[in-house]
Amino acid sequence: MKRDRILGIPFDAVRTEDVLKSTERFHMDEKSRVIVFLSLPTLMMARRKKLLRIFLEEADIIIPSGKSIFRAAKLLKKTVAEKIDPSQFVKRLLMQSVELNKSVYFLGGRGTTVDRAYTNLKKEIPKLFVVGRYRGDYPKKNHEDIVTAIGKASPDYFFIGLGSPHEVNWVEANRNHVNAGITILVGRLFDVFAGTVKKRYWKYVEPQRAVLREIPQPGPFRRLFWLPVFFILVCFERLFWKHRP
Repeated sequence: MKRDRILGIPFDAVRTEDVLKSTERFHMDEKSRVIVFLSLPTLMMARRKKLLRIFLEEADIIIPSGKSIFRAAKLLKKTVAEKIDPSQFVKRLLMQSVELNKSVYFLGGRGTTVDRAYTNLKKEIPKLFVVGRYRGDYPKKNHEDIVTAIGKASPDYFFIGLGSPHEVNWVEANRNHVNAGITILVGRLFDVFAGTVKKRYWKYVEPQRAVLREIPQPGPFRRLFWLPVFFILVCFERLFWKHRP
């Protein structure tokens, strides 16, 4: 697995099967592992927010996600081993959890989104062992109880979907208390599984709201601004830093 960079932000040149082999090995030790998808909004925010950048540097696997990231990697002559579809990849992880007899916990989405996602996933993967699920827009007064509940469940796979950078803040603040084997940050993917948004929409756009509101989510106008700025920066790097390791 090769780790490379776009605009100084890391990503891994990985294939689905390689990641699945890695996650299976992860269960053999007692370390807490993190898998994150690198989308355009996440990359652009990481360039400005030190906490997010450090989080990515320390993540065990960073999967490039989205048309803009793939195009930038090609322009910079970076290797993208496989264009991994996030929704299909997460389903592969869920099927792996069944094969390995491992537990799963879901946290994320608004309202009944996570419940609908759970129902739909159970139809596809009947033997899925979900030890708990909770909506992402929970009242702050319930926070400690939720963290405690997840910690007691000690899930082997912990899927959190609060949107970036909110889910990063949540994981950083609580990773020592949730006792999760592998934490997977999935953005708005619960909405995809629930059927409330189309898959193609999630692939390129991060969610607009989440439970933690200290850092506002990027709106559509900011995303429209980010796209040309991103490619200008990528072209600048291609022209002037192409020989940099």
